[in-house]
Amino acid sequence: MFEISRRDLVLGSTGAALVFGLKGPVSFIDAAYAQRAADSFKYMVSDIEVFSLHEGAIERPVTEGMVKNVGLDDVKKALTASGIGPDKIENPFTVTAIRTGGKVILFDTGFGGNGPSSVGKLATNMKAAGLDPATVSTVVISHFHPDHISGLWVKETDAQVFPNAEIMMPEVEYKFWTDAALVEKVPEANRPHVKRIQATFPTWKNIKQYADGADLAPGVKAIATPGHTIGHMSFLVASGGQQLFIQSDVTGIYQLFVKNPGWFSGFDSDGPKAEATRRAFFDRVIAEKGMIAGYHFGFPNVGTLTKDGSGYAFAAVKA
Repeated sequence: MFEISRRDLVLGSTGAALVFGLKGPVSFIDAAYAQRAADSFKYMVSDIEVFSLHEGAIERPVTEGMVKNVGLDDVKKALTASGIGPDKIENPFTVTAIRTGGKVILFDTGFGGNGPSSVGKLATNMKAAGLDPATVSTVVISHFHPDHISGLWVKETDAQVFPNAEIMMPEVEYKFWTDAALVEKVPEANRPHVKRIQATFPTWKNIKQYADGADLAPGVKAIATPGHTIGHMSFLVASGGQQLFIQSDVTGIYQLFVKNPGWFSGFDSDGPKAEATRRAFFDRVIAEKGMIAGYHFGFPNVGTLTKDGSGYAFAAVKA
């Protein structure tokens, strides 16, 4: 189990060694970074440094449509059973970054300056973790929803936040969102986001598209996980016999969609495909004894998965 005591977190001078489930431990460097107040969490996958970086959260009312194929009463019961809600919840956003070979790689960017005041904390929490946003060498995008890519743009402009970084985007996702016909197909409220993508991404020279199975960096591989969006991607970080699966949005908050993989999130573009992807991806994580990090899993956002009846259970690091 991926677990660490508060004493180890706060008092340990060299960090704590945690059983990773494969050939060796995941060890935490500078355990003070694991304190909730810092909103950053630092650990190792063998020789790769990994950082959980809290971007913020948005309060959401619990309403019909949060889960497409389940009634509101059942949703509220599930939230109550998990100790949150039931009438409103916080939807958290946590970006994962790694440092390997002296290079810093971000997986998604959060809202940056283009969201409400409760988000946009990535740069601050990168600095708290000892990472300079100006030194980011690669930004790997999982999909094009606003909470994952809005941090690419300087607030209220089309200028780049990471002009010196290579920005890697899923080729299926890129093709879908840059199709000129898409603007008229989406609801009016979503059109500014689509138009911003189409006005900027085709002109940015530092974008590189990637496909399923691509090696994005040493020890980092892309995994196609469609359903949430048509070209949604997750990632495997592996080194020295240890594995971390960065799921992106294979699920939203684990209290609903890990426990109930057959529930279709209101944000899933293809509910049945999203369910099939969830089950296959989670089964792989368990079979390969890997850890998992979820963008909407709260902070810290990393832990283990186990089977739980017809669903699964996520056990987060105890901070």
